[in-house]
Amino acid sequence: MPDLPGTEGGFEVVIADPPWAFSGNSVARPGRNVRRHYSTMTVEQIAAMPVREIVAKQALLLLWITVPFEHRANEVLESWGFKAKSRLIWDKGRIATGYWARNRHEPCIIATRGRFPCPKPALFPTSIIPGKRREHSRKPEWLHDIIDARLPDHRKLELFARRPRDGWTLFGNETVKFEA
Repeated sequence: MPDLPGTEGGFEVVIADPPWAFSGNSVARPGRNVRRHYSTMTVEQIAAMPVREIVAKQALLLLWITVPFEHRANEVLESWGFKAKSRLIWDKGRIATGYWARNRHEPCIIATRGRFPCPKPALFPTSIIPGKRREHSRKPEWLHDIIDARLPDHRKLELFARRPRDGWTLFGNETVKFEA
């Protein structure tokens, strides 16, 4: 993967959808494994990314996680210099995989660095992210749309981006995978 982009003064808003690496003990049928779709990274590799160096002293992070990695998300947040503040949940609208429960949701942690000011009223009008499930791992545009509308002048970065978006700096090897 290439080096992270730099910016003078740092990024103030970051959306990250890391390619979490599941253990080699996955019982998923052949063809359903995440590695079929893209390369993955361990929690240690994700945490080691130099995000802390390229974000502003006051910044907002929206970190997508998968249910099996909820207990390790703080490792990434701490390494990147953020603290969890709240959580959003995307209801994918259909049951997917899972060991103990067949999950139909995906969490997104809201975290801040420094004293990033929370807009009034709350930045997000609900904790449930609307949007139907589409291609593998493609998230709804809802987060981006709200950030673009409510924080239009902030410097924005999307880590592990899958498509271009005006006003955002992108990092990822799939930025042309999906059409707008």
